[in-house]
Amino acid sequence: MIYGDPLATKRKGYAMMRGYKTLFIKDHPNSRNGGLIAEHRLVMSDHLGRALVKGENVHHINGDKTDNRIENLELWNTTQPAGQRPEDKVAYAIEILDLYAPELLVKVGV
Repeated sequence: MIYGDPLATKRKGYAMMRGYKTLFIKDHPNSRNGGLIAEHRLVMSDHLGRALVKGENVHHINGDKTDNRIENLELWNTTQPAGQRPEDKVAYAIEILDLYAPELLVKVGV
């Protein structure tokens, strides 16, 4: 089965939940409720090569919840630092870079 195909809704293994295609994959780190995972979250996780972390959401660019092609998905992060002191913001920026662009930390010597 090719994950992400917007025409695959009728294929065996899919269920619909609030308009999203879901699959049963018991051992995936992002699965819930006994093994259910939204296909768009699975596609993004596979694309990143890691499980999604707390605060990460996957957005459908064209608004179609069944179109889970990677080119239609964007990774969004909804977390933000609790404080607004400059040192808190810098620490948070380093956390974000470490998660999403660790190669940039090497360039600035962090």
